[in-house]
Amino acid sequence: MKKYISLAINGVVLLFLPVLVVLPAPTVFPTGTTIYYPDQAFGSYILVSDHTQLGNHPEAAVRAQGTVPDDVRLIDMNGNVVHSWKVEPYFNKRSRLLANGNLLTVGLDRRIIEYDWDGNIVWTHEGTGSVNDLRVLANGNKLLVAHAPMPAEFQNQVKDQAATQWWGERKRGTAETQLSADLYEVNAQGEIVWEWHSYNHLDLNLWSPATPAGDWLHVNSMAPIPENKWYDQGDERFRPGNIILNARNINTVYIIDKQSKEIVWEGTHNYNGGMSHSHEPEMIEKGLPGAGNILLFDNGLFTTNRVHTGQTYIVELNPVTSEVVWVYETEGYANIKFFSKTMGSQKRLPNGNTFIAEDNTGRLFQVKPDKTIVWEYVNRGGTTRPSVVPYDFTPQLRALATPQELAVTPPNNLEWRLTPDIYRQ
Repeated sequence: MKKYISLAINGVVLLFLPVLVVLPAPTVFPTGTTIYYPDQAFGSYILVSDHTQLGNHPEAAVRAQGTVPDDVRLIDMNGNVVHSWKVEPYFNKRSRLLANGNLLTVGLDRRIIEYDWDGNIVWTHEGTGSVNDLRVLANGNKLLVAHAPMPAEFQNQVKDQAATQWWGERKRGTAETQLSADLYEVNAQGEIVWEWHSYNHLDLNLWSPATPAGDWLHVNSMAPIPENKWYDQGDERFRPGNIILNARNINTVYIIDKQSKEIVWEGTHNYNGGMSHSHEPEMIEKGLPGAGNILLFDNGLFTTNRVHTGQTYIVELNPVTSEVVWVYETEGYANIKFFSKTMGSQKRLPNGNTFIAEDNTGRLFQVKPDKTIVWEYVNRGGTTRPSVVPYDFTPQLRALATPQELAVTPPNNLEWRLTPDIYRQ
């Protein structure tokens, strides 16, 4: 909403200045499933890890307690808990459900833990760690990302940066210890069978002044390349099993050749000023609408275009032509109805819809290609990159009846009001 202020001297109005008045976010809002049109949505379970139990509590003192939940839940589209696991209460517990019903998750002290369906620990791994992402590969091995200080010979190649008009001096080489991004493939015995280190392949002095000290790349996600049309047509860069890696802090996505370890592709996008601290780039699988394109969660943090500031986008990118073929965004110049400063994920669904997780607010939703929201669920305390789980994904789920899919029509927000206490007694 705009208001105007005037500047006057001796009673003479000299000019009018428009002032943008930012309306505060609500502290009271519904949770659970708030929108659901089963005939238009893709039905599935959702694997949810809370980021905190407290969420947007109106009292700062309560929010500051930082309570970390100790469960991971599988919910249906109406928000009913179908199954849950008690896990180590780590705030960034990225979790993945495996096809046998086991749950793989990040625990305390960067420990990787695998639980069976009944919550028993069946495998652990320590030593390399994985804070931001973990994957299970086709051969059953785990792919982990770790961030450790670069060896001295590489740290010595990092240059200090002089002050500029906008940024102060950064002693990246002499006063900061730069973290690398290291990938490790670990087998069932906990042995490292493949590894990759960013300092061997990337420009150590390619950086953004907006990043925290030492946080050179902040690789937050990686994913194996699935079978795809590009490789079928002879493009070796997109060989299935090669790895997409997201370097958040330098706004670039890379593809690593699994065999040679060389970077064979790098990309970004140029929509509204370009990529801005993204997450979760994945190639859309064969058989799904947009197959072969890369879908990513562009958070909208540290943008180069003010239209993009505070607005998150879901961007679908053709990796061969670099064309942006589809974007999900909310409308309006200063519209922040869709914004997650950190984290976030997305997934193309079999019916052409796209699942989106706005993690900072805990708002999960599904949109049609025309960007109509056909399902929405609000979690109480934020989320940590939830994922879509098909109804028949595990033996345990196949033994269950498909849950009821009950429509939820939201109230008209222009007319809906809370009733005063006196009338609710």
